[in-house]
Amino acid sequence: KSLSPPWEMQLSWPAAQPARHRCGCRSWTRLDLAPDTSIPGKLASLGVASALATKALGRKIIRQSRHVRCTLLEAATARRAYKIVPHETCNFGGYVHDFDLREAINDPALMEQVKKDMRKYRLLVFRGQNDLSGEDHISLSEQLGSLDHILHRPHPQAPDPRLLRVSNHKAHGFVSVGTSGWHVDGVMLQTPFSAQTMHHIAAIPEGNTYFLGMNEFLNSVDDQWLEQARRMWFVSGVGDLGEGDGQLSIIPLVYKHPYTGIETMCFHLGRQYCLGWLEETPSTILGEIFSRGEQTRPTEKLLQQLMAGPNNDSPGNWKFRPPAELQQSIQKAIDRMTDEAREKAIMEQSWAAGDMALIDNMALAHLPSKGTQKLPIAGGLRVFHRTTMVDEKAVPRNYRDAPAILLAGGKKKDSSQISKSAIPNAKALRMILNQLLAVTPSLDDDGGQIGGQQNRRDRAALDEVTRAIEAAGLPLAPLMRVDEEVENARAKGPEAFGKELKRLMREFHPDLNPTKVKEVRPIFTYLRELRREQNQSRSTMQNKADVLSRLRKKAEKVANFDVELTG
Repeated sequence: KSLSPPWEMQLSWPAAQPARHRCGCRSWTRLDLAPDTSIPGKLASLGVASALATKALGRKIIRQSRHVRCTLLEAATARRAYKIVPHETCNFGGYVHDFDLREAINDPALMEQVKKDMRKYRLLVFRGQNDLSGEDHISLSEQLGSLDHILHRPHPQAPDPRLLRVSNHKAHGFVSVGTSGWHVDGVMLQTPFSAQTMHHIAAIPEGNTYFLGMNEFLNSVDDQWLEQARRMWFVSGVGDLGEGDGQLSIIPLVYKHPYTGIETMCFHLGRQYCLGWLEETPSTILGEIFSRGEQTRPTEKLLQQLMAGPNNDSPGNWKFRPPAELQQSIQKAIDRMTDEAREKAIMEQSWAAGDMALIDNMALAHLPSKGTQKLPIAGGLRVFHRTTMVDEKAVPRNYRDAPAILLAGGKKKDSSQISKSAIPNAKALRMILNQLLAVTPSLDDDGGQIGGQQNRRDRAALDEVTRAIEAAGLPLAPLMRVDEEVENARAKGPEAFGKELKRLMREFHPDLNPTKVKEVRPIFTYLRELRREQNQSRSTMQNKADVLSRLRKKAEKVANFDVELTG
């Protein structure tokens, strides 16, 4: 607050035209200053010192007609503007207190340091960012990567359509986001999101998020598992792929991080996000002898061309693998990690209102805890804003240096639903998809999740009955007990779920509880809605099975046609 140390004056002779200062100050003072003038004395005589004290940490820019620029610099300019406290046990994670992240928005040097620290710590949490607005959040995110992608999902309560608003109440944000299993975000693009942010507007005690260090996980598996994983490609997609529309992504399961160079992974353990896997099959001398003179099947020949890479060394043999097989293998490998490995690789992050997390999405998988889905009436309201940024230059490449690819199907009426980096090739998309469908079993009634908790398809019914019970001034304990029993039965499978619903409907039937009609009717209505949804789900699954059956028959015809061509 004065011109004495730790504040110093520094001259630039001559400087370029001054730009906006790091503190955001746009106020300029014309100053006639000779090179030998006592700067503090001259400023004091102009009454500038008091003005400096009122500007951000006393910083102000002063310009003279000779383009002399004076700036107040902190004595500790070379040091970070904030201090990072590393996580006590995990190999990643850092925390920053008593720093306003908005200072970095208009400071390129400081912003560059923030980005370096995010890559180093992989999860960097700035505490106490309660004053960060939606506009500030977007401005900060734009400097971490591009927000220009097709996967935005606007909510009416979000201040900007590029902010994904997540909550445990549908009126305040999207519910059940990311609960289907361990995953990285952006798997439907050519490159997963390079970074993402989470700004917590309102937090709840049990609304934690689990993070998994990909490199630490790879270091925990055996050599055979790792060798096979390096030959696998994860396949996902978005759009009406059954009609040959939308886009199909093929990304190496294991690749070197584009920014840090360490091995990392790309996967999603929610079955609805995985269409299957492609496995490179290494050639053998014996196989080469028997295959000489034979034509390669069209789909494999296509993959040879698409996946050739810069060295044109794509293998001639490929295997098409169903989604669940490798998803289960990954989940089991995570579950088998030793306590020591888990301590270094998995973190359970708790949140507080105002927390702003910068996340290296390419280095960490994440999974919301079960507590994130608690009803507001039971655990409080949870709300956070998320942004996801892409760097189209950070394309994953496998051990052969072959890049991930993105195929586009037929031309959509709305071209905004196709990524700019997608290669238009409807035929290739259809051929690969048909081969994957041919090896994929019929859908189960389990909702299609691997790991984590199940999506709450009955969320709307549960919210409605909760509000009704609360409005009537009745206790919520019976509903919470019923909901817990329902979820336990659901986890055991469709048959156990159906039996438990019948038992609970008898227990809470109004006709069987004439003295408690007011208390049991809302719960009975909820159970009846669950029963209706179960029957509807069975019908839907049968329809899906019929569709898959038709697609498989079509794929078999294509395969038989391939055999005829190569025979």
